[in-house]
Amino acid sequence: MSHPKALVFDLDGTLLDSFSIHFESYRTTCAHFGITITKEAFLAAYSANWNHTYGALGIVPENWEAASRLWRSEAARHHAQLFPGVKETLLELRRTHKLALVTSGSKARVNRDLENTGIAHVFHEVITGDDVQKHKPSPEGLLRVLDNLELLPQEAVYVGDWPTDHEMALTAGVPFVGIRSDFNAVHPNQSLFMLGSVTELPAFLEINMRSATS
Repeated sequence: MSHPKALVFDLDGTLLDSFSIHFESYRTTCAHFGITITKEAFLAAYSANWNHTYGALGIVPENWEAASRLWRSEAARHHAQLFPGVKETLLELRRTHKLALVTSGSKARVNRDLENTGIAHVFHEVITGDDVQKHKPSPEGLLRVLDNLELLPQEAVYVGDWPTDHEMALTAGVPFVGIRSDFNAVHPNQSLFMLGSVTELPAFLEINMRSATS
């Protein structure tokens, strides 16, 4: 992590303040199938693989495709915003690093959010859930970014807010920086999530670079 050439980000909960939209979209979707969920149940079931989440919330497999259509329709009604200071931080980091995005969100939804928040242009690479065969914690998306940017794993850092983000980075051999968020608020291992916001990342990287060269 001493001198990373690329910073690769998760989207939801890391850059985008989308927890409430995700929860409400899942709550509405579950209600369609006669299932009532709480935030606690949602967090316990939440996964980068939405079929896993549907199953954990009680939606039977034959309804997963319909559930995805409902979820996307509901989510499209809302516009999530970036966390405060994120856009400015990304623009700052882009001056010294290549930036990329690896998320399990659908391509249409992710592209819409990137355009709505004005950060689509800051990324050299964007890999969505529609671009890979296997979602997180599979390292497929992250390895594709490394390949496209012609970088070794140790030349990048992955920044995310979920244990599957950490597992993906670990499997790919990429250093991980965890961001605290509503998505991981009840996770028992809070030591994975070192920073309160992406806005703390420039100072964190500078401290690590000084430590590596001292």
